[in-house]
Amino acid sequence: MNRIIHLKLSSDSPEELTDFYGSVFEWEIERLPRPPESWRMISDGGQGINSSIHKSEGLHVDRGISLVISVDSLDETAGRIRKAGGRTVHESIRAFGNRYLYCRDPDGNMICLVELGE
Repeated sequence: MNRIIHLKLSSDSPEELTDFYGSVFEWEIERLPRPPESWRMISDGGQGINSSIHKSEGLHVDRGISLVISVDSLDETAGRIRKAGGRTVHESIRAFGNRYLYCRDPDGNMICLVELGE
């Protein structure tokens, strides 16, 4: 594990941003059914990682670009992040059958850790 599995972008104007990526790279854009306002960007299905765009309003922890990294244990990884000079942003949350924890590296860059569900 400990692999980057997703890249999240946030935007004040996500419809415009999805139009941009869809037209420039010819990606399929799919609106996700649940809040917050989110869109999945689907490339050709070859090698690479998935990406999505989320409406930034009210998502102060998710502003900009964040790496989404799959880990075996949120708690162990969060401990290593703190020991190495990073910090956790909030308590872990459950969504979509997984556990999530937002952290920041020592430079302030956002990392979203995901412990995949059983």
